[in-house]
Amino acid sequence: MKTKLHYITSLLLILLIAGLSLANMETVKVSYLLGYFKLPLIILILVSVLLGAIIANLIGMGKQFAIKAELKQAQKELENQKRVSAEQAKQDLESIN
Repeated sequence: MKTKLHYITSLLLILLIAGLSLANMETVKVSYLLGYFKLPLIILILVSVLLGAIIANLIGMGKQFAIKAELKQAQKELENQKRVSAEQAKQDLESIN
């Protein structure tokens, strides 16, 4: 079911992009510090979206690495607590006997 939903979403996205392409074929002038260039509006839109997605992924990767490091530290602390608890239980049993 999830795969079918993925394919339907992909198809709708492709149709949306095709519709945008047809609606935005006029050429626009893009100016920057050293000059300018002309290109179709849809190319400018797609490049902007792509750059935004790349930047968002890079920011997300930084957060993901931080979360993974925090998880690793928490797992080490949990293992230490388990070891200490096991040693404590062993000592308690020995003191009872």
